[in-house]
Amino acid sequence: MAVISTDTFDPLRRYVRVRLQQGVPIVDADVNEREDIQKFELRAFLKWFVGDGVPDGNDGFRIAGTGADNDFEIRAGVTGAVDPLRRIGRCLVDGLDVMIDATVAFTAQRLHESRGAAADAEAARLGVPKITALPGEGGRVLVYLDVWERLVTPAEDPSLVHGGLGTESCARMKREWAVRVRRGTAPPGTGDPDFIAGHSYTPLASVDRRPREAAVSPGDVTDLRRRRLFVPPATLIEDVLGTRAEEYLAGRGRPPISLREAVNALLRGALPTTPEAAVDKSTALDVIGRSFIADTTGGLVALWYSDRTAGVEQVFAARMSLADTSRGFTSPPIQVTTGTAHFAPHAVGLPNGDILVAYQTGIGANADVMMRRAPLAGLAAASEIKVADSAGSAEARPFVAVTGDLATVFLHLATATVNKWQYRRWRLSTGEWVDSAGPVALSATASTAAEIFHAATGPAGTVWAVFKADSDLRVLRFEPGSGGVFDESTLGAGNFDPQPFLLTTRSGEVWAFWTSGTGLKASRFRPGGWEAQPLPGTTTTDKSPCAVEDADGGIWLFWTRGGGSGDLRAMRRDPAGGTWGETRGLTAADGHNNSAHALVAPDGAIWVFWSIDREGNPDIYYKRLVTVV
Repeated sequence: MAVISTDTFDPLRRYVRVRLQQGVPIVDADVNEREDIQKFELRAFLKWFVGDGVPDGNDGFRIAGTGADNDFEIRAGVTGAVDPLRRIGRCLVDGLDVMIDATVAFTAQRLHESRGAAADAEAARLGVPKITALPGEGGRVLVYLDVWERLVTPAEDPSLVHGGLGTESCARMKREWAVRVRRGTAPPGTGDPDFIAGHSYTPLASVDRRPREAAVSPGDVTDLRRRRLFVPPATLIEDVLGTRAEEYLAGRGRPPISLREAVNALLRGALPTTPEAAVDKSTALDVIGRSFIADTTGGLVALWYSDRTAGVEQVFAARMSLADTSRGFTSPPIQVTTGTAHFAPHAVGLPNGDILVAYQTGIGANADVMMRRAPLAGLAAASEIKVADSAGSAEARPFVAVTGDLATVFLHLATATVNKWQYRRWRLSTGEWVDSAGPVALSATASTAAEIFHAATGPAGTVWAVFKADSDLRVLRFEPGSGGVFDESTLGAGNFDPQPFLLTTRSGEVWAFWTSGTGLKASRFRPGGWEAQPLPGTTTTDKSPCAVEDADGGIWLFWTRGGGSGDLRAMRRDPAGGTWGETRGLTAADGHNNSAHALVAPDGAIWVFWSIDREGNPDIYYKRLVTVV
């Protein structure tokens, strides 16, 4: 019997080497601990960085039904002469490399109970239970690999006696394995009666046992092995994902969805996107607008109004960090306003991190426009700033545009005799109104459609605005510094509910998109006037357009397809050729998606927000387009 000192290795002591000292005896515990340290580090690497399973190009420990009664084969997957390195069945189990060099029947294992006294003796010698027979009644049986290690001494293996000296050499540790079966879906775990401390387990297959049928056919076996384990080269990450391995491993440059999902989306005529998610789902009436901004600290902020507080409409805001989009938007959202009803917020982000939000308070003839300025967390406590509160006048539907030090608040005025759009300018640096007497008329053209307005700032510090007149769609260029209005013209006459959208590009172009009685329309402004632009792939049921410019100068157009509501569609205009690409789906055609609004984040990613009422009251949802940025 081998006399071996008690093991001294404890991984939690974090010893990584054994160092010899002069004049100090070497004992067996020192050498054994050195071996245990090396083995533990290799095992930890295999377990945590490779995992359980069969390596690529290997088919070891495959369970195969052959039609035999209550039996199956444990196949080595070896053809030709066995080579311990290159040609042998292998399986990693809990960081242990297990080998099988020849196919063996389940019942032919030395520990199988069908071998009677021989199995009893073998179990006693190894100190493990016998292998129980494959259950014969119907149901599913798990086949799993049991791995353990044990000490082998010269008493068992005479070759360990040194021939030249005629004395014992060192003992050896041997890795043993057995294939066992049990009911259930997982191998034994702590607390199970068949769990043995120090043993490691991994599933190999499941066998469907048919009632009153002893034979195990090939179709009864389901392979459960993890297969094709492989550590890929760093160049694979660079070739497939276009980012360096160091960046990818650090969590940067990783695709928001799998390549498989992206390819499948394209094949079914849709755009690759992240899964849809709610900004803050509730049973209340959440009304979407065009108030979504990117802040200066790497986040997206959504503002909307909802009756979730005692049935009274109030303005709410929530933020999502772009550094961890998996957490979604903050919940519960911040309630920006209180008291009487507040509607239709529109906000812009300021360079210092503040948010300037304007909104309508009250309804009907007594509606007013107010605004607040503060960081997101301080909006609710910020003082209200009066934009327009004339008695007996309905001042509603504000829209904010910032150019330099000026914030221009556009709003709709309705009285018994006047219906028109107005503006009022506020200086950011001083907090004072440039138009101290109150709002000023933006255009002499009357407009009764308070909800139909959009504006966009241009690269030269101008603001383009579009609104619906009584029967026309009007567009103009506004200079905030002087208050001058230029290039006012009609885009289309006799259009019903145009739902306009303006996009100014980095090259200085201005695009207008709107809905007419015959579908979507587009026009582009260049020096000299507006030019009608074709929109191929759109239909008469398309409405609610919005657009953004991507990092390459391409224009992405989004809209709703359908009657009262429908699915969201998108297409891109190539900046080089000036042609529109294929129309693709953005949401499922479930009849509940509308009012899309798109936003380009600081990293170039395009996010789309829209309204869904498939569960009753509408909620605001969002997703990210997976595009080249």
